[in-house]
Amino acid sequence: MFRRVLNIVGPVAAAEQSPTAGLDDFGYIEEEFFVDGAVDAFDPDGVRIATDVKFATRLLVRRPRDAGSASGTTFLDPLHMINEMPASWSAAEWLMANGHTWVGVTVHNSSFGRSYDYVGGVGALKLADPDRYESLHLEEFDRPPRLVSYLGPSATDSFALKWNMAMAHPQGHPIVAAVAQHLKSNGCIGARPSERVYGCGVSQTANFWRLFLDHGWHERTRTADGGPAFDAYVLVVSPAPLHHPADAVLVNVLSESEVVGTIVQMQATAPADSHVPRVRGIEFPSAGHSMGHPLTDGSDRGHQHTDLPFWVFMRAVFANLDTWVHGGPPMPHVARIQRDPNSIDGVARDEHGNALGGLRVPWLEAPRAQYLPRCPCGPTIGQTIPFSDEKLAALYPSDAEYRERWDRAVARLVEDRLLLADDAEALTPRA
Repeated sequence: MFRRVLNIVGPVAAAEQSPTAGLDDFGYIEEEFFVDGAVDAFDPDGVRIATDVKFATRLLVRRPRDAGSASGTTFLDPLHMINEMPASWSAAEWLMANGHTWVGVTVHNSSFGRSYDYVGGVGALKLADPDRYESLHLEEFDRPPRLVSYLGPSATDSFALKWNMAMAHPQGHPIVAAVAQHLKSNGCIGARPSERVYGCGVSQTANFWRLFLDHGWHERTRTADGGPAFDAYVLVVSPAPLHHPADAVLVNVLSESEVVGTIVQMQATAPADSHVPRVRGIEFPSAGHSMGHPLTDGSDRGHQHTDLPFWVFMRAVFANLDTWVHGGPPMPHVARIQRDPNSIDGVARDEHGNALGGLRVPWLEAPRAQYLPRCPCGPTIGQTIPFSDEKLAALYPSDAEYRERWDRAVARLVEDRLLLADDAEALTPRA
């Protein structure tokens, strides 16, 4: 038996809204709930290591102010152990324009941060606001990695890295399972019960969902009528689970960084598409692990980082996912990045050094640079190497020819449902 006791208090005194969220423009509000109870704790192998362990954490909810205008769909993110970063909220404007509810759950203790020299998990919240978050507590357990692997490209023991990440959320899986059940059965969170719940994660929190699925939590987490508490999972820049649920959609998005294996030594491949079970894999050539977000301390040593808007395509991923869950057309198929066993990194490349295959973003169909999945200054950042003026002049005798190639690529993406029509106009080439 997997015990879960969940007490929700809130919304507590208004949380500080993000100044960039633009909630008011969409008629949204932000609420914070404090949650406590007792759940079992598990190690990264899914082995129970303690029972009925008390915890106290928080939920962050962003929803339509008018509960009646909510879509009934909730995107549920376990917040990242680095700065509580969300996954699906990167598509905030799309979420709010469609009336979707977003819920973030703090599930990480501070053990990983102490091991890797930063403040994370509940410790980061307490550092930001000691008085507000003084009561939060997620238990820590001393359970060292059961294996040692050789050092990967980042001079890091890859097995230990993933093990210690998972040991930072030993109570996380039963907590999010209970939250999902609560979302579907009670109007306390989000002001009305959710009809659909999608579990989303990026990088470390995508690995959270990989373990959740592989350890059988999807099948255990049921609603009162026996249906699934989660209707879909979106795992971004982390390998997919081996287990694909029969009654939920699974989407796995990889950057070129995972395909060549830059953070850990394992080269990843998105899972094969299928309709039964419903699975889609998408690979982004030219993307670093950060998917265009400038995750760097500024020590670029003269390198130009890739900061292109890969996340605009995630809005189409979410939209297609939601349509599929509603019984509409299946998500479109995307060819994988082409592999070449004779290549130094296992990827087939064009005459410019850019990866072939995958989701054909316009800056690869009308290239002005070589895009590498890793910068020498850090494993999570992509590197851009601009073409010379002479090469650009040879490729594009006129600006009109460059723009024509770009527009043709954008139109093809919209036609293939890989880019929302509303986003196409904003996706303009850079000078």
